[in-house]
Amino acid sequence: MVTLALLLAQAPAALTLLEVRQLSSAAAGDAILRDQRHGPVDSVEEPAGGMNAAGVKDVQFVERPTAIGSACVRRRWTVTFRAAPGADISTATSEGMYNTQEISGSRNGLCPAGRYVHLDRGVSVDRARDALAGLKEISTGVRRARLRCSDTTSSGLCKNTKSVRLALGTLTPWSISREAGDLLIRLGDPNDIVTEARFNSIGSSQVVVTRRVPPPF
Repeated sequence: MVTLALLLAQAPAALTLLEVRQLSSAAAGDAILRDQRHGPVDSVEEPAGGMNAAGVKDVQFVERPTAIGSACVRRRWTVTFRAAPGADISTATSEGMYNTQEISGSRNGLCPAGRYVHLDRGVSVDRARDALAGLKEISTGVRRARLRCSDTTSSGLCKNTKSVRLALGTLTPWSISREAGDLLIRLGDPNDIVTEARFNSIGSSQVVVTRRVPPPF
């Protein structure tokens, strides 16, 4: 096995996907992200599927989360690896990267493992934290809100207020974005039917909940 010292001595583009796979998550993160300001990498993930071309693979380097108040925040680096035409994907080297933020609630100051909520560009940690807290309060009835509901899937989501609150309380949030000033929280399975809760502001007394089948790619 090639040692970490030898890998770090190479230019970042010289590391192959095979060499990355042979390292621990922390060592792989230090090697690939050596020219970036980054925290310790806790896991390296190779998502299945996607829309990459032949010979191209995205690998995700997930940093250790940090507790910020009542929230835990981490960064996920997506690094694109590309192999020469006709070559095995294990020979691919990195050619570009970007990072995104993710958030979760802390538990007694401790950050949980598992699923975090992706934050689109322009969504601050503070606003995302408040939105998730508001969503929980609305689902449990702690916060009173006027709920508007639309469902094109015949799932019964909009049957009554109780069914809407139940969905908001049981489905797991996975993404928060901004659209025309609104804050949009997506819940459920990212690869299945889309359920969205739209706030026109954090303190809004109205939440629009919609459920629809995502358009085909």
